[in-house]
Amino acid sequence: MESTIQLIKRKAITLIEQKIARTGRVLAVRAWDSATIIEADLHLPGVNMARWSHAQHMKCRVADWTYRDYTPCGWDAGTETCTLIIHAGHDGAGARWAASLQPGDTVTYAGIGATPHRPAAAAHLVLLGDESAIGHFYALRQLAAGALSITGAVAFANTQPLDAFRKQFGDFSTLEPVAIPGRHSIEALLQWAAGQQFHPDAVFYLAGHIPAVTQLRQWLKGKGYSGAQIKAQGFWK
Repeated sequence: MESTIQLIKRKAITLIEQKIARTGRVLAVRAWDSATIIEADLHLPGVNMARWSHAQHMKCRVADWTYRDYTPCGWDAGTETCTLIIHAGHDGAGARWAASLQPGDTVTYAGIGATPHRPAAAAHLVLLGDESAIGHFYALRQLAAGALSITGAVAFANTQPLDAFRKQFGDFSTLEPVAIPGRHSIEALLQWAAGQQFHPDAVFYLAGHIPAVTQLRQWLKGKGYSGAQIKAQGFWK
């Protein structure tokens, strides 16, 4: 039996949905070879994508009274379309929702808003995160027309998706997939970062697993990079 608090919470979410919920339509769905990453192309009527200067987050309803945030990427303002790249390699409401999507489905969402991440102009950008940050990084790349360079790494929980990443994002060749099977993403990212020679004025964008983002931030500060050079955003615990 639901508690009184749960009932109040659900009623509140229902009222919010009635006021602000919007809908889009699924145009196409693609699963990577490993099926741990799913891409969904969406048509979002009325969304002014031309105004986007930061990476965005889209609050999607993935089950009754349950929402998850995803980053629209690869958007086209003229056709009001974009893509969501969803990490589905775990048993969660968002992963189950992504795996169930089919062309023609209606997607309900409670708005799209800016994240703190905006690519620095005329800078060397370094992107570091896990599988949940792929769409976020792709959005940053789309916005970073004035970047001097873009490098970085995405950590995967196992080696199976690495070839799929290279195949899907061959034009994103400066973002390297890394993995240490059976170990945490932070270890793979720190190992990769320790082998690089970053520009002294590089700007780092960290995203994904919150403890890993925190540890990466601390490691970079220990290397002498200032807080202004490190843009951190955690997605999950």
